[in-house]
Amino acid sequence: MKDAFHGSARPSAGLVTAHRVHGGVVVRPYQGSSPHTRRRGTARTAPVWIRRAGAHCFDRLPRIVLEVDTAWGAVPCWSGRARRWAREAVPAAYRERYETHVRPAMPNNPVSLKALVAVAEARASFADHRTGRNCRPTNERLAAITGLSVRTVQRASTALRLLGVATEVMRGRQRTRAERFASWRVGDKGRGWASVWALHDNRIHPLSPHPGGSSLPKKTSRKSVLTTATRRQAAGSSAAPRRTCPDNRALALANEWVLDEQSPPWARRFRTGTPWAWVLTGVARHGWTPRDINQLITDWIGTGHWIPESPHKPIGLLGAILAAHGNLAERPAALDEAREREELAAAREHLAKQVAEQLMAKDALGAHARDELGISEMNTARPVQAALTSAVTFASGAALPLLVAAIAPVRAIPWSVSIASLVFLAFLGAVAARAGGASIAKGALRMTFWGVLAMGVTAGIGALFGTAV
Repeated sequence: MKDAFHGSARPSAGLVTAHRVHGGVVVRPYQGSSPHTRRRGTARTAPVWIRRAGAHCFDRLPRIVLEVDTAWGAVPCWSGRARRWAREAVPAAYRERYETHVRPAMPNNPVSLKALVAVAEARASFADHRTGRNCRPTNERLAAITGLSVRTVQRASTALRLLGVATEVMRGRQRTRAERFASWRVGDKGRGWASVWALHDNRIHPLSPHPGGSSLPKKTSRKSVLTTATRRQAAGSSAAPRRTCPDNRALALANEWVLDEQSPPWARRFRTGTPWAWVLTGVARHGWTPRDINQLITDWIGTGHWIPESPHKPIGLLGAILAAHGNLAERPAALDEAREREELAAAREHLAKQVAEQLMAKDALGAHARDELGISEMNTARPVQAALTSAVTFASGAALPLLVAAIAPVRAIPWSVSIASLVFLAFLGAVAARAGGASIAKGALRMTFWGVLAMGVTAGIGALFGTAV
C-alpha cells in the first residue's frame, strides 16, 4: 500500500519534533507508525441512524471508520473554526516559521502559500467542526478537491505538521483481512485506512506528533547534563574507545592511493579513502606517497607472501603489511625515486652536451655569443635605425609648435607657441599613459608639469641674460 492511497504524509529522514517531558521541551526524532510497531485503531461501522441523519453529506460520512485508541488530551484544538484556521492560523505560521522549520527539512520540495492554504481548507472541511480533530481524508480525495497533484498534497501535509498547526495522530495503514471483510459488508471497497489528523492553532513547542507514542517505553534520565564524551560506566573494560576524526593528511593520501592506477583492485573496494585513512595515519606523517604503498605491497608479495585478489579484510591486511615493515621513516620507494632523479639529471646533461656539440660544429662564434655572452640577432645594436627613428620623432614633435608659430600673429607668437606646446605635451602624455596601461590623467598632468617647469626655467635664463629664448 502506497502513501498516496491512505493519506499518510511521511517525513524525510532526519526530521525532528518537540515533545513535552516534565515541563520541559526535549527534541526527539519523529516516531511514526511502521511495520514493526503494533497496529493501532479499531474499525467500527457507523449506526444506521447516523448515516440517515447525515444523508445530505453522505459523501463525507464514511460507512466504516477506524477509531483512534490514543490519548486525545495531548493534542490541542483550534480556538476558532475551519475558515479561521485555514485563512489566519496557517498563513501566519507559514510566514513565521517556513524558512526556519520547513525549508531546511524539505530543501528540494518547496510548498507555496497558495497551495498550502488550499490543502488546509480542504482538510479542514473533513475535521470536527468544534474541535478540529478526527480529520481523515485520503490524499487522492484532497487532490481531487484542490486540483493539485497527490505529491503536492503530501508535501503540504508535511509542511502543516512542521509548522505546528496540524498533528498526524495516527499513520494510515493497510486494512487487515477481517477489516476488509467488514468494509465489504457495508459497501466500502477501500483497502487502506487514511491517516488521522488533528488541526489546531499555532503551537510548535509543546506539540507531540503521536500522542499515543511508540510501543517502546520511553525512559528519561535523572541527570541534568547528558554527555557521551567519556566511556559509559556500564560498558566495562571491553567497551571500544571513541574513534577520533581521521587526519587530513592521511585522508588525502588514502584518496590518492585509491585513485592511483598502480594500486591493486581491492584498494578501490570502498570507492573512497575514508576507510583507509585510519591505517595510513602513521605513514602519512612520514611523507609516504601512493607509490610507497604500492611498492611495499609488491615487496610483500616478492618475499613469498600471498595476497588474494579480493581479501576478506583488506584494511587489516594493509595494517599487517605496515606492521611487518616496521620503521615507517624508511620509505619503500625512496631509493627508486633517487635513482630516477639521478638518471634524469644524467640524461639532461647528456642531451645538453649533444646540443652544444652540434651548435659548435655549425657556428661556433654565434653559439658562443648567444649562449655565453647573451648576444643574438634580436638584441644587437642598430645605431642607424635608432638615429633615423629619433630624428623622425623629434621632427614630428617640433612640427606642431612651428605650425602654430606660422599661423599666429607676430605679437602673440610667444604665448601661442607656449600654450600650444603645453596642450601637445598633455596630449602626448595621455597617449603614452594609455599605451602603457597607466592612468591617463596622471600621465597628462605629469607631462604638462614638466613642460611648464622647462619653459619657466628657459624664460628665466633668457631674462637673466637680457635676451628672449
